[in-house]
Amino acid sequence: MNTLFFGLIFLTASGLVVAEPSKQELVKDMDEIQGTWKLIALEADGQQAPAEIVATMKLVFKEDILTFTPGEPSFTNYKFKLDPTTKPASITLIHADGTHQGEAEMGIYLLDGDHLKICVESADQAPKEFTTKAKSGQGMYSLERMK
Repeated sequence: MNTLFFGLIFLTASGLVVAEPSKQELVKDMDEIQGTWKLIALEADGQQAPAEIVATMKLVFKEDILTFTPGEPSFTNYKFKLDPTTKPASITLIHADGTHQGEAEMGIYLLDGDHLKICVESADQAPKEFTTKAKSGQGMYSLERMK
């Protein structure tokens, strides 16, 4: 009996019984991000988007596809990947249609219950913080889950 007990402690400590935290975080974030989110603020290059755009735009996460509605040519559908193990957590958006098909945008995200913030940059690396500055090529989406 004691041998079994110590064997379980060893297996648990070595990670063979307990799932990897990063995988648990990924599954949790992928589950929590699913659904329709309404835009509550949009900023690009340090400028706030017009209220009429903010009022009508929604982002729909379904499995590993992100769809902007209403969409624009080349900026409607994306395949996305989350990495909650980076600090801040990162998101990669890969254009799934249009003239930019296959091109990636790097970003960071903060998922807190029914609130989601995504900051993206068109460069090869993700932004380090949730801000945009003039001529930075960064965009920041503040979203709220639709119920």
